[in-house]
Amino acid sequence: MPMPKTTNRNLGRSGLAFGLLTLAALWPLPGLADDSAAPGIRVSAAVQEAQAKRHDFDIPAQPLTDALALFGRQSGLQVSVDAALVRGIAVPKLSGSLTPEQALKRLLVGTGITWRFTDDATVMLSKAGDVPGALTLDPITIEGKAESAYGPVTGYKASRSATATKTDTPIIDIPASVQVVPREVIEDQNATRLYDALRNVSGVQSGGTQGNTSEAFILRGFQTTRHAKDGQLAAGSFGDVGLLDLANIERVEVLKGPASILYGQNEPGGLINLVTKKPQSQPFDHLDATFGSYDFYRGEIDSNHPLTEDGSVQFRVNGAYQNSGSYRDFFMDSERKIVAPSVRWHISEDTLLDLQMEYYDQEHQFDRGLVAVGGIAGALPRDRFLGEEFSKQEASEGRVQATLDHKINTMWSSRTTLRFADSSARRFSADPQSLQNDNQTLTRRVSDLNTDIKNYAVQTNLTAKLKTGFIGHELLFGFDGNVTRFNSDFRQATLASINIFNPVYGATPGTFSANAPQKRAIDFYGLQVQDLISFGEHWKLLLGGRLDHATTQFERNGQLVNDATDKEISPRVGVVFQPVKDLSFYASYVESFDPFVFQINNNGDPYKPEFGEQIEVGVKRDWLQGRLSTTLSMFQLTRQNVLTADPNDSNSSIQTGEQRSRGIELDVSGEILSGWKIFGSFTYMDSEITKDNTFQVGNNLQNVPVLSGSLWSDYTIQGGPLRGLKLGGGVFVVGRREGDLNNSFEAPGYARVDARVSYKIHENLNASLNINNLFDKYYIEAPIGSTQLYPGEPLTILGKLQLTF
Repeated sequence: MPMPKTTNRNLGRSGLAFGLLTLAALWPLPGLADDSAAPGIRVSAAVQEAQAKRHDFDIPAQPLTDALALFGRQSGLQVSVDAALVRGIAVPKLSGSLTPEQALKRLLVGTGITWRFTDDATVMLSKAGDVPGALTLDPITIEGKAESAYGPVTGYKASRSATATKTDTPIIDIPASVQVVPREVIEDQNATRLYDALRNVSGVQSGGTQGNTSEAFILRGFQTTRHAKDGQLAAGSFGDVGLLDLANIERVEVLKGPASILYGQNEPGGLINLVTKKPQSQPFDHLDATFGSYDFYRGEIDSNHPLTEDGSVQFRVNGAYQNSGSYRDFFMDSERKIVAPSVRWHISEDTLLDLQMEYYDQEHQFDRGLVAVGGIAGALPRDRFLGEEFSKQEASEGRVQATLDHKINTMWSSRTTLRFADSSARRFSADPQSLQNDNQTLTRRVSDLNTDIKNYAVQTNLTAKLKTGFIGHELLFGFDGNVTRFNSDFRQATLASINIFNPVYGATPGTFSANAPQKRAIDFYGLQVQDLISFGEHWKLLLGGRLDHATTQFERNGQLVNDATDKEISPRVGVVFQPVKDLSFYASYVESFDPFVFQINNNGDPYKPEFGEQIEVGVKRDWLQGRLSTTLSMFQLTRQNVLTADPNDSNSSIQTGEQRSRGIELDVSGEILSGWKIFGSFTYMDSEITKDNTFQVGNNLQNVPVLSGSLWSDYTIQGGPLRGLKLGGGVFVVGRREGDLNNSFEAPGYARVDARVSYKIHENLNASLNINNLFDKYYIEAPIGSTQLYPGEPLTILGKLQLTF
């Protein structure tokens, strides 16, 4: 009997590290202390000086609320305004060295809004004619929402999210770790893959590309292929058939840990939610052209225009075309096309309708990557391709979605979303099987798979805000349904082996097996209730529960294999303590629920659903008057009912397996000084098998590094002849990872360095250059098994021109 594997990592050491990091989060950092102290008595000379002082403004075209927040940061002033006055107004781009009055005049032209300075640090906005036009200076503060959970983020720091509560809630009030990657980070890093954005977030690793067809991710130690878009889960249990494009994505959000309380069936590690771009009231047009290494060419368009004179109906279209070669020895180029039009109709002051459509079409070389040789993950050059010229996948998807927001009265509001998605994919691939004992002959086979997925989804939420004395409630009542019909045809054939050190291509498939049609009908329905209770200004309690009803049917070759119904109640509880408004401590307990959709046991009975449970504590802190934020968390996450080998039947499995991950995560985002922005993360993760009949208890989970982290920084020169020049760069560090659950080999750790420079050639034209993997580091990005190792890209240069008009 093998001896249990030991580990020198323990929760005691995690607790010590957590204590030190908590102290660091609370202690004022040198140079980063809050600068909110009163400046002293203001006099008329100070007012005049503030009025005449010029500032370097760089405010993109965006909603007026967000533009005013950015105006306040760049001028050092505070803006006071009724949120209802500026809601629904968009403003054009503003840049240049201007006085505050000049900047406001340009921002507010044609809006019917005027302003007055009340002292040397504040400006007040009001409807024209409501206040005298005389100018006097005073400080500035924005009241009301400067950011929406469903809209764009100004800069690198997001302050609100709906992913964790399905309500527009300040992140600092949420008893969970929620990280947001805004559009500005995506553009500064010139991200073209979803993982390019997610690598900035603690606890997230690449889970490979499933043969260069779609992305998977590791969240807090556990793999997921699913995501949500605008709060709606992708097709039940399958995810997208193609690679996700970021052309129409406004922000990428990650909710750490089980999300079943809000989204139903889901893997325990967390949920990725993509918030799409929505139409705005002011017209603009953006054209981007990117070109780079390995014949990379990409064009993007973002065009927004009101359709009515009063601006009540707005139209926006996002699109992209990409054609690229590869550093891999592929026989064909990859091609991606996406178009995403949307219409926003302000039916009334209380009712808003969003209509969205998205269509993408892709063709890629199918590619499982490299193989491990003699227990070494990096034995082959990263460009070595082990497939054939015919090996490829074609995929397309059409998606239509409608969202209706309605304010019923001052207390109640509703949000309802309907979605239909139709996906199809054809994969004809050369698949690696196993490496022979000579460590050079790789056996292969051919797979021919046709897939068709239709998904229907509905989600409706009713929310209420009410208060009794010092106790406030934000109630959520929700219902959602997700119906998926999955049909496929599958057959296989033999294929000649290939020498991995001296590949010779041109093999043709042998005789194919009989076609094996499969049908899956997967229906999930859920009812949920949630209450975010506020006890005065310092305490908040989040309580929630969800009832799930899941039915799954699986047919193979016309025979019913699985017909199961599962019901489950998932609880959630969290508490937040806020001693001051910019600091919160939180603790939470939450569970996950994920039924098996097509597997059965040896007796012909369906397996029980997998369950997850998580305990988490953390601290969140906003610094520098809200310009910078940090989230520090410690968690333990357990996954139960994992399939493991039946000791009495080698051809069957039983459910006694259990896996656990626990660790510490730190995320930081925002602006340190005017023009200097950072986005960073750190993760310490202890993951292991705690029960199993197949793998040794104590083995580490696959593709989960103990240590990982990232730091991206971007600085814009604020004045002088180089004003507008932006310099950026970052490092992404991943520790060693086990290549399989047997822990038979490992992928070495790596540190990848990226760099960026951009310059505003003209007010409407910007040029940028990104260099990825600056030092040409060889590394394995995702080890998914001994015959599926995805290498990271070599040194790559991408140039971009951005035209705005």
